[in-house]
Amino acid sequence: MLYLTKKLAASAIIAVFDGKSCYIQKERFQKRGGRSLDFAKLRVCLVHDWLVTYRGGEKVLETLCELFPQAPIFTLFYDPRKMPPGITGHQIYTPKFSRLLAPTRKILLPLLPKMIESFNLDSYDLIVSSSSCVAKGAIKRPGAKHICYIHSPMRYVWDQMEEYIQGVKSLPGAEKMIRAYAPKMRSWDVGSAQGVDQFVANSSFVQDRVQRYYNRRASVIHPPVNIDWYQKASLETPKGGYLLAAGAMVSYKRFDLAIDACERLGKRLILAGSGPMLPQLKKMAGNHCQFIIQPDDLTFAKLLAGAEALIFPGVEDFGMIAIEAMAAGTPVIALKKGGALDFIKVHETGLFFPEPTVQDLVHCIDRFKAQDFKREILWNWVLGFGKSSFLLKMKSEIDSLFV
Repeated sequence: MLYLTKKLAASAIIAVFDGKSCYIQKERFQKRGGRSLDFAKLRVCLVHDWLVTYRGGEKVLETLCELFPQAPIFTLFYDPRKMPPGITGHQIYTPKFSRLLAPTRKILLPLLPKMIESFNLDSYDLIVSSSSCVAKGAIKRPGAKHICYIHSPMRYVWDQMEEYIQGVKSLPGAEKMIRAYAPKMRSWDVGSAQGVDQFVANSSFVQDRVQRYYNRRASVIHPPVNIDWYQKASLETPKGGYLLAAGAMVSYKRFDLAIDACERLGKRLILAGSGPMLPQLKKMAGNHCQFIIQPDDLTFAKLLAGAEALIFPGVEDFGMIAIEAMAAGTPVIALKKGGALDFIKVHETGLFFPEPTVQDLVHCIDRFKAQDFKREILWNWVLGFGKSSFLLKMKSEIDSLFV
């Protein structure tokens, strides 16, 4: 399919999207004042916090790798077994001794700023960081530019510090150390934000937090989703009469609400994913809950397509899984907070429940009717969240840095 965009005032750019990758046919953007930026001549590096799990942030990095196929990646910890070819095909640099430190990375938070600052990036004209922790603190040389795609300000020392502490509480001394270092980490987090030339937030929710914590403006570009992959699954998979909750099984996702609500209503619930909360969630679950641990890509796409609705009960920075569900023809039942405010159109793409309580979720599920939601409307809505749109918008943001 051909998408024609007029995002740039001086020039139209044609992007070809074939479901697997997006090729920007024109490499030169016309800039204000008539000059043009040749991306091929820029010395670019990518910086990402760590590459040990393949989740939303890594999917964004994988797409950025398409934008800069020759760019090396600098990251704190790296497990190539967990990464796709789109990432492993790049030259990847980690700090000294990072392999030895990787098993204890959860309690290394106070050391991470120094580790990210240890990278020598003096030979690069442009740093593109993908950050939810310390990647935005990478230090550029004078005259270089740094654009940060921010998934979240550092959750561990701001609004989710208590959840983080709960995850490491079993480690001796971890809680005491985190509480002692948190003020210093917050100071570093704010200070390092001033070295970024342009922030791009993944949602309006994160945009607001960037303004609140860093006093910095951020554009919003939603993360890229492989729309064609999930649409294909939607065409091939009949609805299975179940509700779905999926993703990393961590406390802030609030899968406990989904379990309690479905058990009360006698609704079938499938929970797909893995994580530290899995044993606790299994203890909570009754006869109406089924767990599918670490489903492969095809199984996951079919689970999304077969669900009557995806339950999205936590406060998320954005929530790519919700867009994937919509691309698979499945509406979303979401808490009316966080990133969900950017993608739920009530009675078209999903329903909201107001507060993170079992009672509110029960009421929402009770009034949900799958037949009220049309697959074609969901498909049309998610077109703006595709890879081609993401790449064009990111190119425009980067181009504006060099005006």
